[in-house]
Amino acid sequence: MKTRFCLPLACALLVTGLQADNEVYRTWTDSQGRKLEATFRGIENGNVFLQIRNGYVYRLSLDKLSAADQQAAKTLKPEGLGIPSDPNLAQAAAQIDMLVEAGLKKAEQKPNPLASDEQFVRRVFLDLAGRIPTREEALEFINDTSLSKRAKVIDRLLESEGYRSHLFNYFADMLRMADVAQKARFYTYQDWLKKQIGENVPWNKLVYSMMTADGKLLENGATGYLLRDAGMRLDNLSLTLSTFIGANVSCAQCHDHPFADWTQRQFFEMAAFFGATETYGAKGNAGAGMQGMRKVLASLGDKKLQQQAKNLLRVNALAVEDSSTNDLKLPDDYKYPDAKPGDLVTPKLITWSDDKTKKAYQGVQTTKHDEQLREQFAKWMTSPDNPRFAMTIANRMWKHMFGIGVKEPVADLDDPNASSNPALLHHLANEMVRLKFDLKQFLRVLCNTDTYQREATSHELADNSAYLFPGPILRRMTAEQAWDSCATLVVGADVDKFKGHRGETYAKAMSIDLSGEASPDVIKGQIENAIASMRQFGGKAAGTPKNKKKRMMNQGGEEDLTLAPPVRDGMVLARASELPQPEKDQHFLRMFGQSDRQIADSESEEGSIPQVLMLMNGEAQRVIGQNDSLVVKTASAQKTPEQQVESLYLSFFSRKPKPDELASATAGLSNGMTMRDLTWVLFNTREFIFVE
Repeated sequence: MKTRFCLPLACALLVTGLQADNEVYRTWTDSQGRKLEATFRGIENGNVFLQIRNGYVYRLSLDKLSAADQQAAKTLKPEGLGIPSDPNLAQAAAQIDMLVEAGLKKAEQKPNPLASDEQFVRRVFLDLAGRIPTREEALEFINDTSLSKRAKVIDRLLESEGYRSHLFNYFADMLRMADVAQKARFYTYQDWLKKQIGENVPWNKLVYSMMTADGKLLENGATGYLLRDAGMRLDNLSLTLSTFIGANVSCAQCHDHPFADWTQRQFFEMAAFFGATETYGAKGNAGAGMQGMRKVLASLGDKKLQQQAKNLLRVNALAVEDSSTNDLKLPDDYKYPDAKPGDLVTPKLITWSDDKTKKAYQGVQTTKHDEQLREQFAKWMTSPDNPRFAMTIANRMWKHMFGIGVKEPVADLDDPNASSNPALLHHLANEMVRLKFDLKQFLRVLCNTDTYQREATSHELADNSAYLFPGPILRRMTAEQAWDSCATLVVGADVDKFKGHRGETYAKAMSIDLSGEASPDVIKGQIENAIASMRQFGGKAAGTPKNKKKRMMNQGGEEDLTLAPPVRDGMVLARASELPQPEKDQHFLRMFGQSDRQIADSESEEGSIPQVLMLMNGEAQRVIGQNDSLVVKTASAQKTPEQQVESLYLSFFSRKPKPDELASATAGLSNGMTMRDLTWVLFNTREFIFVE
């Protein structure tokens, strides 16, 4: 970063930037008499950090300032969040803060105070890594005296395994990602998505891959998106449009939309881009080997083996293929005068009235090759110039971090100006494009804003009033955050090491050559071998091989027999992302609102009596309170009752106990309360289950 003053730029920014309270700005002078109006962000390693009104942060050597300003830098209290890791990042974050503050000022509201270090470290761990910090992680942050520690922990968490796990949970709910669909197991789809997140593949490229994927599910996990709704083109398109571009079109499947501009014909014209796509494997290579299978099946003899073979063949035939003909027709009950029932539909893209440039449509309006229709649709939908694609994912990621979207519901962006802060929503969309759909960098900007790092709003939100983001909202942990935090209390940060990699194992066991080139005898041998391999999955929906240790891989992708997750009282203490998707009905995750993955975005954060009973009497609290639980072992190793109580509070809440809490807890321990009793009390507080 250059050490410089840029007076013309600074003067221009004073005019265009939001006029913050003057008292936080002062005029700084360097040793040559040059001046800069800026707010003081801190001093570290002999450098002074000054932020001008547009948010850009300058790093200046302390000895380059005038003597008076050198003294001021040593005595002033830093404003804002401390020292950022990147001046451009600070500027991007400040621009968001300006738009939020403008909305608050217009409504005569004020932002919340900045969150304490204790509040911040717990929140950022939950929001980026999906779990609470361990006692040691919390203490490391709280005791760090560096003014750049908030920026540093954000950067570290974004590179963590927890980030991949937590973002997968969010997308798994959004995409209805289940272990079992279409009578097959979709492990390859899950592993593919985890890999995309781990490699930080840009969102537009990730979605493009799902829209255009072809081949067998066992060989190409990206096909899982279209195969999730195999044979249901219209339903899949409706979900595609609402999920990725916030277009509320479900009504238009059957009739013109009563509340939006969509007509039934427009919906079918969009669906026609998938009119040459086959998702049952009945055509092309995937279906070629299905011919003549009766003789092979009959040769197996045993009816049970025949049924297993049929299931095996069904899994292998599950594929996405394109033909050369678009066969989509209008429904038989089509009643509008612009076409007749049963007419073939020509593909045509929808337009928005607020899209003035139409750049997203260039070169994709028509195509002479029906087998390329999906590619044309995907190119249009994921284009940076599509006025809804970037806005939808930006709004979703905002809700992911703040608890509520700028526009609700997030699946309906038909009217962006109906959002709580239209200027903010449009700016977030532009930021997503500027960052080239890099979700990690987008979240990095959000977490570095004053808005995110303010205290949470704890009062109940009025139904009819817009929330203008004085800070994030106080919200209950998601089911996955709660489960992963419980596992962290028992296992610690090692919970991030346990990986399933079920897709590769399952595909290897199940794959059969259906190209039509293999002889019946060869196919029969493949079927028999696959059926034998299937037994390791036990026939369970989870599909977890019995020998779990052989499936656990280290970060280098090699087998590591030490990384099998611990099992306590029948509970597998791995991350929610590595457990069955979704879990069984009575599991902690489902009781706390994990989606059944039948409807997109259907996870619930509502409280219930069964949740209370599970917190009080369920397996999770028993496992947390056992002597071999990390949280109990760590607290028990402390020398005094006061230190033991402090250790537990840091583990559960990322803070030390208040004087009255400390006195009450130590008195309880001296009067016969056990360490297990105290973990039960802390686990059952509202503070534990909420993201503050």
